Amino acid sequence: MSKDKKVTVPKGYVSGRYAVGTECFSIVDTGRREILGDGTGDRKIPIRMYYPVDKEDTAGKEYAAIFSDNKKAAIMKAYHIRNVSDDMNRAEYYEKVSISKDSKFPLIIFSMGYQSYVEANTFLLCALASEGYIIASVGHAFEAVENDYEDGSIDLYDKKINKMMYTNMPGAIMSQGRLLKKNAGYEEALEQFEVFQNKYTPYIKDRVKEWERDIEKALSEVKSRYMDNIDFSKGIGASGHSLGGCLAYYLCRYNDEFSCGINIDGGLFGDYSDKIMEKPFCQISCKENINVETRPFLRTNADTYHVVFEDMKHIGFTDAKFFIPLAMIAGKLDPAEMFEHLKYCHITFFDKYLKGKDVVFEGMDSEKVKYKKIR
Repeated sequence: MSKDKKVTVPKGYVSGRYAVGTECFSIVDTGRREILGDGTGDRKIPIRMYYPVDKEDTAGKEYAAIFSDNKKAAIMKAYHIRNVSDDMNRAEYYEKVSISKDSKFPLIIFSMGYQSYVEANTFLLCALASEGYIIASVGHAFEAVENDYEDGSIDLYDKKINKMMYTNMPGAIMSQGRLLKKNAGYEEALEQFEVFQNKYTPYIKDRVKEWERDIEKALSEVKSRYMDNIDFSKGIGASGHSLGGCLAYYLCRYNDEFSCGINIDGGLFGDYSDKIMEKPFCQISCKENINVETRPFLRTNADTYHVVFEDMKHIGFTDAKFFIPLAMIAGKLDPAEMFEHLKYCHITFFDKYLKGKDVVFEGMDSEKVKYKKIR
């Protein structure tokens, strides 16, 4: 790692009108039996909230930690890093601070990627909360690096998933490699991706529906706790990274409560009908993954955007970009530049479609990030 450029925590990401509060809680989906881990008990769902706070209410308070000790240890092991510094384990948010009563705020549901963690995009979600959004980041039991629950229990990634994930790993790797490198149009790429997921990844395809059930249960709890603070007038927004980004598209496609969404570099796994997409959507891609992310550009009647990042790797769209300096893992694009574009996409898109602001989603000048309106 010493030969690669060292990276640091982004500065000034909480730049909106509000300070940011956070709280964690978890729920149990009673009657929905868990099939992962030891295969016993009901499905548990962890949630971390990010929400607007009046700045005067934070006087004298210290920023809260991002990771529990268990999560910190699990991340260090999974990401092969020696240490998570104190800098990296603090975010510009506060625990035990009341949400602002200034107004009601739109709600965004965020979902992590596979073998990631609930706080994987903390800097981005803090930036959104400071601009006047309530965000619920939802985890998925045994499919994250680590999950913490209110009863003091934890779970770790279930390694048997690695054997369940592909019907034939060598064949899947070769097939995926050919698809990603192919010079294909949107329709051709989608057709070949459908063949790929049906042949090699039926497990992942089926998990999208299970993650949707996690979100629906989490949303019900968020409503019960924050109903008086949420502005539902323009619906609910969805975003996520990797399979969580795929889930954002799935929710917008099939759940009437969700009105717009952003997919951060997620392959579009899952079962889809011929139903036309009627909701605004933004697909964010690193260049090498475009061919598994073309579904949002087809069969849609709504505003659709594509933002393509050069010199980026998949994991670089998370906060890992700031503490994994290896370019071969996180991409060569400068972390600060990556983050500014990711923040722009989310704030501008949701300001337009959740707040109804008269803004144009046209992008920021850059040689490394290309913005395109598909429809």
